[in-house]
Amino acid sequence: MEKINRLKNSNLSGKVALITGGTKGLGKEIAKVFAENKAEISIIGRDIESGEKTKKEIMEETGRKVIFIKGDVRNYDEVKNFVDITLNEFGKIDILVTAAGINYREKAEIFPEEKFRDVFETNFFGTWYTCKIVGKHMIERKYGKIITIGSILSFVTLPGRTAYASSKGAVLQLTKTLAVEWAKYNIRVNCICPGPFETDINKEIFKNQEIKKYFLDRLPVGRIGNPEEIGPLALFLASDNCDFMTGSVILIDGGWTCL
Repeated sequence: MEKINRLKNSNLSGKVALITGGTKGLGKEIAKVFAENKAEISIIGRDIESGEKTKKEIMEETGRKVIFIKGDVRNYDEVKNFVDITLNEFGKIDILVTAAGINYREKAEIFPEEKFRDVFETNFFGTWYTCKIVGKHMIERKYGKIITIGSILSFVTLPGRTAYASSKGAVLQLTKTLAVEWAKYNIRVNCICPGPFETDINKEIFKNQEIKKYFLDRLPVGRIGNPEEIGPLALFLASDNCDFMTGSVILIDGGWTCL
């Protein structure tokens, strides 16, 4: 049997990572960690101001090449365009992270159809479009690491989250199916499922102390997650340390789903 290198280098030198939703929140933290570990970065987002700010910040902090592309993952043609731009700029894509996502909360019986579709088109179809298009490139190269972003609500749920929980449950099953289909091409597909994190959007919600207490009471670790904590996990999944790992779903939720 071939001897295994028990601890390969997590350095991503020479690798190119495309990260949707990489301009803010957890996607931004993942982009930063990848750049700190010497990957070249393409970040995608709808907000030009956030995108340019994040691009400048990461380049100044890490010295790595970063490009920002304005794009909407809900639109297949725009996804094709930002993948093509990334390939033209870097010549390849080694790592894909599908971090673009939105949430909308409403009672099921009055949930507006257009809002439900928007959540699904962003969270699920955006993930599928990007995986499909980048996957074709990775199949040709016989190499790729794909990290989808699910949620604790891929497993459990909360009132008012019919669209979000359904879309994230679909992302989980998409991840497993792609992992099975693409394993023969040396493509590894895994899913990170975060719990509550102190992202910009959640900070506004957590200003309501009653809501924050509701979350804290359900977290065995007794605190909300720090966005910086997700980067090292994504780095492991993007590295060659986990070549035998595919179709896995990793919860990073402070113990929420244990209860």
